[in-house]
Amino acid sequence: MLDAKKTTIRALSGGVYVLLIILACCMQSLGVALLALLFGILGISEFRKMRFGSEGVSMAMNLYNMVGGACLIFAPVPTMPLPYAFALLWVLWLIGRMILTIYSGHQHPEKVFAVDMAAQIYIALPMALMTYAGLHLSAMGSSCLPLLAMFIIIWVNDTGAFIVGSIFGRHRLLERVSPKKSWEGFWGGAIFAIVVAAAMGAFWPALAIGSICNHTLFWAIGGLIVALASTFGDLFESVIKRNLNLKDSGNLIPGHGGILDRIDSLLMVIPAMTVYYIIYSSFFSNQII
Repeated sequence: MLDAKKTTIRALSGGVYVLLIILACCMQSLGVALLALLFGILGISEFRKMRFGSEGVSMAMNLYNMVGGACLIFAPVPTMPLPYAFALLWVLWLIGRMILTIYSGHQHPEKVFAVDMAAQIYIALPMALMTYAGLHLSAMGSSCLPLLAMFIIIWVNDTGAFIVGSIFGRHRLLERVSPKKSWEGFWGGAIFAIVVAAAMGAFWPALAIGSICNHTLFWAIGGLIVALASTFGDLFESVIKRNLNLKDSGNLIPGHGGILDRIDSLLMVIPAMTVYYIIYSSFFSNQII
């Protein structure tokens, strides 16, 4: 039987999360960059707490790593008079982090360093790509609504996978990592994602990106890529949590767990869609498909 209070809390916190994303995308590149920063620094802090526990996390080192993540997330932002200023700051951060490892009193400083670098690659780098996407769309004169569409496709895929998997799920997708996921759910979510993505590409003019001419095809293929990347992103975080004996990555979002539980799919979808967009636009822009 559903707990009405828990369901209400979950719905409200989920609504705030969705509203935050919508507002960020409507604010164009600045909103997207700030959203990426928020997800990035919260995710890095949570990632370290997952590995070391609340008591094992130094506040000073946690802050230092969040600063490094912020520099990487803002690396695509053009700065004057010093080009690539944030990227250079991240390089200085890296040098400093290596020096801190030398003087660390931790029993295994190399393992702590590896965790911190994993956080930069796993969390901050995809958020930097999201910042780049927002800037790129704005520079082309497009809105940032294609990013919002990507979020919508992720949510549609998750919802479709849950519904189809709950009703028809028989064959486990990867039981040792996520016992509840099924192949039926995966393909159900993928079909939902492809259909909705294609429909948005066909009937939502605001999703036009630069010189790409066939937006229906672009978004239909994108729906499949989002479905694949979303599933693997979810499974990747499940591997981390299972190895650390954790149910959730944290308790930041009432009823939903931690921030990484919300953006685990996004952390793989953003890199995958970035590569897909670059390849697709390189071969099919201004061409009749």
